[in-house]
Parts: sequence; C-alpha cells; structure tokens
Amino acid sequence: MVESPALPQGIDALRWGINTRFDDYVRQHAGDGEVTLADGAMRDEEGNYLFPRRAESPGDDGVVAFGGSVEYRAYLGVLAVRIAEPTLTVTDGQVRLHIVDDHAPSGTRLELATAALDSAPAGGLTLHPRLTERGAEMFLGKYPAGAPLAPLGLVPAAPAPASNEGGI
Repeated sequence: MVESPALPQGIDALRWGINTRFDDYVRQHAGDGEVTLADGAMRDEEGNYLFPRRAESPGDDGVVAFGGSVEYRAYLGVLAVRIAEPTLTVTDGQVRLHIVDDHAPSGTRLELATAALDSAPAGGLTLHPRLTERGAEMFLGKYPAGAPLAPLGLVPAAPAPASNEGGI
C-alpha cells in the first residue's frame, strides 16, 4: 500500500502572500484601501502574511490550523475580503485550504483553494494553491476558479536551544 503524502511535522506558521495582485491593488490603487491584521497575523519584510499555528492543532489527523486574520477593505467597505483562521487539510494527495466564512452561520468554513502535495520534504514546504469556485466568489469573480494564488509556505519550528545541563 502506498502511503499518502502528509504535511511535515513541526510547523510554526503559515507564510502566504495571499494574492499579490489583489494585495497591491488594495494597498496602492484603491483610494481608501486598507489592510488590517488581527489575532496574531503579521506581515514580513517580503510582503507575506504570517499566520501562527494554533497550539491545539497537532496535525496528526491531516489538519493543521492557524490563527490570525488579514482583512482587505476599500470603497467604503463595498470591497471587504477577510482571510481568517486558515486550516490545511490533506486528503488524497491534495491540500485543501479553508478559512472562516463570514457570510455563513458561525463555525462554517469556506474552501478557498487547493494545491497538490507531491511529497513531504523535511522542514519547510511550499505549495501553489489555486482558487476554488467558492474562493473565486469571495474575490467577486475578479479571479476565476483555478487562478493561482501566491505560493504558500510552511515555516518550520525553530530548533530548541541546546541545554547546558553539565554546567561550565
């Protein structure tokens, strides 16, 4: 029996530029555009967003959950897209990226994108997600289903510092 690929162990965060064209548009070209980070999400010097891994998500079941949110707003709120609490689920060699669905009952998640998982190298991993039909709807049809999103990286945990139990 061939074992299905899995996400690597020891992941600290998800690093993702989401959609670089959309991000640039909201930040640079929408007159009142703003991007708000909340609940632990951060932006690195390369423009990628970092979503911290949630402690209660061991990943043993093929699901890895991250916290934080990135909210895009422009045109007095007419354009409003929020990427919140992403999860990655591995099934049959595919990674499914889900986020909180703000337009559905509480607890509902939207499958935003999928990516192929060809192998599980040690340490970090980069995936190339593509929008699903529901994901395309979230971007108001501006990007069609199957359109590529920014590469998604899994940040490995930093190694534990060496102990000096023996003293000097």
